Amino acid sequence: MKRKEREHLKEDPFQQFITTALEILRKYKKEIFLGIAAAVGVVLILVVMAIIQSYSISAENKLYAQAVNIKNDEKLSIEQKVEQLEQLESKGGISASIKLLLASLYFEKGDVQRAKEILDNFPTSKIKLLNDQKKLLQADILISSDKQDEALEILNQLLNDPRSEIANDFILLKMARVQAKTEQTETAVANLNKIIDEYPQSAYNYEARNLLNELEEK
Repeated sequence: MKRKEREHLKEDPFQQFITTALEILRKYKKEIFLGIAAAVGVVLILVVMAIIQSYSISAENKLYAQAVNIKNDEKLSIEQKVEQLEQLESKGGISASIKLLLASLYFEKGDVQRAKEILDNFPTSKIKLLNDQKKLLQADILISSDKQDEALEILNQLLNDPRSEIANDFILLKMARVQAKTEQTETAVANLNKIIDEYPQSAYNYEARNLLNELEEK
């Protein structure tokens, strides 16, 4: 009986598979261990990189929050805000918005040339919002320089960009203001009606209606 059982085990495919696997393991033990060690090394590198990236993002976010707090601090004068923002080190992520905040402050204080210089040196960001905010500020600078046509071209680009991070109702209102100022009344009225019809819950709806009434009364 025992002899038959041994013969059965010899013929068992599963038993043969286990035996073969153990033989391969013994034969290529060194190569297998080296492969496992390499895989563990790769995993460790990925973990370390993820930790570094997480720390970097956290630092970027803190820097961004600090810059926004400075910009919104009503106790500080524009000059003080500029001075403090100039001391912050702008990096490649969201903290790059520090440059945009600086440009907007220079624009606010009337130094259009300095604002323009900052924007001209502002590289294309991986963050779409920053690129769109840069275009928006460029449009404001052009408007203040009586270059309305160039400003409208930039605003149109933002409006027609399906990935734009700037709200369409906001862009339409800004365009309508420029168009009303340059006596493009028909186009301005069309944009204002678009805000009222397509964005009834818009925060800019009230302002759009007021501007529309002013234009219709002319």
